[in-house]
Amino acid sequence: MVERVAIKVLCENTASLENAELVARHGLSTMLEVVSKDFGQLNVLLDTGPSAEATIANAQTMGVDLSKTNIIVISHGHGDHAGGLVGILTHLKKRIPVLAHPQTFSPKLRIKPFLRSIGPRYLREDVERSGGVIIAARNPVPLAPGVFTTGEIERVTPFERPEGFRTVSEGSFREDLLVDDQALAVSIDGKGLAVISGCAHSGIVNSVIQAKKVTGENRVHAVIGGFHLEGADETRIEATVRELKNLEPSLVCPGHCTGFKATRRLSEAFEDRCKPLRTGDTLQI
Repeated sequence: MVERVAIKVLCENTASLENAELVARHGLSTMLEVVSKDFGQLNVLLDTGPSAEATIANAQTMGVDLSKTNIIVISHGHGDHAGGLVGILTHLKKRIPVLAHPQTFSPKLRIKPFLRSIGPRYLREDVERSGGVIIAARNPVPLAPGVFTTGEIERVTPFERPEGFRTVSEGSFREDLLVDDQALAVSIDGKGLAVISGCAHSGIVNSVIQAKKVTGENRVHAVIGGFHLEGADETRIEATVRELKNLEPSLVCPGHCTGFKATRRLSEAFEDRCKPLRTGDTLQI
């Protein structure tokens, strides 16, 4: 069982005003420093932000030693989350497990306002050449006792569905349902689950439900990360708020792709339990 976890935001759309050296970028990268009597300390880098330069610079400013990273987890294959991977691997100068879904490295496209790539500017081979040992798994993966990836997230809510994305599969241009989307789940002794998402393209509620299923833990202490509600209509936002309230988390930390309107509504619903993310933040649980 995990005793405590520190979640350090290395890259996010906004930055703390307390340190002018921090760089904000559209994307997300968080370092999880997980402490347990079972394994000591495990350092998991969830996503890399859009560029290695920004994430590395912010880590140095925050006093985070990236060389101590044990595992890198990529939540999905969009450039704002995976763009810095090769640069960070090159910076680390060591072989390190990179956990990702098999479809993370498939073409990632949008068609609005025109056809464009939103994936990272490298190939899978570049990751391996830079020292990444790719672990491509669809199912949940235990990183340590009490620390899991969700694997593919089952879509069970009627209001959460990714839209507007395209890919190429088996020679056909088709809708991308982003089955590569996954989150991290940490079961904390005496608290319950901390669920940390990248973008939650599967839906943040679906992500939490999947985390509960994977870990067998029903208590939800914290929901952290991108909630992908930017541009969502009032119906979806209200449904998300309602279902999150039913989960009774002690801490809700929306960021990145959550959007201003949804973040404001979450702040109204959860009051001082809602703490929007910024580059430079550290959350201690």
